[in-house]
Amino acid sequence: MNSLISKTFSLCSQIASTSSTFTIRRLAVPQLNLCNSMGTKALIKTNKSAAKRLRVRGSGSIVRNKGGGSHNTGYKKRGRSNRLGQSTGIKEPAIEKRMRRLICK
Repeated sequence: MNSLISKTFSLCSQIASTSSTFTIRRLAVPQLNLCNSMGTKALIKTNKSAAKRLRVRGSGSIVRNKGGGSHNTGYKKRGRSNRLGQSTGIKEPAIEKRMRRLICK
């Protein structure tokens, strides 16, 4: 990285010495990601669509909203529509583990 910068500045100084009205501009130098070169653990990004649909309770379990209550509610019974409006937990441990990985919790 330092050798690239020194080569760039030496090139600019050579050009500046040849012409008297030349202004040195800052050149685009590629940035190195130091975290990857230092051997840190790779982080997984949060899946934003899952983060908007799921939340973690105080006990640590994951809560989701039930589907099917947004349209065609005219023929559904009132009790069914009310149940669809409530949230529920994720019961299956394998699915909960997958969802927890998606929302990084």
